[in-house]
Amino acid sequence: MNFIKLLRALIFIALFILCTNLIYASNILLNKVANNCIWLKYDSIKDSTTADTLIKFIIDNKINKVFLETYRNGEILHKENERIFESSNGYFNDIYISGNDTTSMRGYNPLQVDTVFSILFNPTSSFMAKIDSFDNIQVYAWMDMYRLWSKNFYPDNQNHFYYECPECLESDINGKSDNLIKLDKIQSLEWEGIFLSPLHPSVNQYLSDIVVQIIENYSFDGILLDYLRYQNYYYGYNEKGVDIFEDTYNINPFDLHRGILSQHFGYSQVEVDSIQTLWDNYRETKITELVQSIKTIINTDSLSNELLVSVKTSPNEAQNRWYQNWSNWLQNDLVDYVVVENHTLDFHEFNYNNKILGKTYQEKYDLDKIIIGFNSYIDNNIDLANKILSLRLQKFNNISLYYYEPYKEKINWYMPVYNVVNFNIGDE
Repeated sequence: MNFIKLLRALIFIALFILCTNLIYASNILLNKVANNCIWLKYDSIKDSTTADTLIKFIIDNKINKVFLETYRNGEILHKENERIFESSNGYFNDIYISGNDTTSMRGYNPLQVDTVFSILFNPTSSFMAKIDSFDNIQVYAWMDMYRLWSKNFYPDNQNHFYYECPECLESDINGKSDNLIKLDKIQSLEWEGIFLSPLHPSVNQYLSDIVVQIIENYSFDGILLDYLRYQNYYYGYNEKGVDIFEDTYNINPFDLHRGILSQHFGYSQVEVDSIQTLWDNYRETKITELVQSIKTIINTDSLSNELLVSVKTSPNEAQNRWYQNWSNWLQNDLVDYVVVENHTLDFHEFNYNNKILGKTYQEKYDLDKIIIGFNSYIDNNIDLANKILSLRLQKFNNISLYYYEPYKEKINWYMPVYNVVNFNIGDE
């Protein structure tokens, strides 16, 4: 068994070396990378110097799309009112990240620190101002949408939407609201956070208003929507949303789960399936309505603005499990790109997913609208390079790396990745 594993490893290495040599020998075998994207967390821009370092990294690696974290945990990330204090002990911030979360003070104590100066620093504004001179680099506002909160403590800001509209939070198939989750207790590893319900009529309006605020204050080239989905197929049972559905169709969706709407109680299987489809479509439609709303907003602001959405890899599973019908969004031009989260560690699974996407959508529309996402946090650099090589050989031309931060102190970590990405990019 060990011999077989060794043999497979040797064959894989030999194939990689062969393919790498072919890259440099022929341009025909590789699809040209049109969009080289990277996700950038807000925390990385601490001052003007780190902003300069980031921009150098972006330019050196010929990155042309940057997804800058702008809205997370229910708050627009800015530091308009932040004071930065200098002392013999270094720099200390009295407000952390959003201007509202005061639980993480990084050691600042006004009684113990000699204040030398006070300045205003907005990482987003600083970064955008510096990168504005580079016409070939686009910056998008990366926004968590339906995920409202993901920390194991409660929001410190009492004006947070978590407190303002508890009835807007998601509920599962048993009617349990996310509002009942004890945030100060240890959550499971699968727990993603507190979600807003797309079914509540106030939610999509609230999120649309957030988008308006962002595009009015910053000159982004577009918006990247993340967590534009339900937690799973057994969510979407917000009390208000269920009531509206029942008033509209005279059907209580809980009755499907309870077995009341079943053959046992005189319904045909065709009727049961029809009701289930109606309920599933209703949940799906609410997400699509938000996509339509945001597309209208950003187009009104500027016809050149683009709308991107981060999506699950399989379009069928995305639709049936998370009610994220991104195939429909592409076909109806509701979005300009989808960023497919192909984050699997397994090379063969990664390759298989891409082949299915290619076969499924090449006949429907141009694959240029699909950006394949990689996860640098869980993968090593050689495996990522192999996956990118495989992707280019399969004629995909858009890639996205999630994300810059894990190796920002070891920039050389990215070298094999970007050697594969950057070969033949922008050489004309």
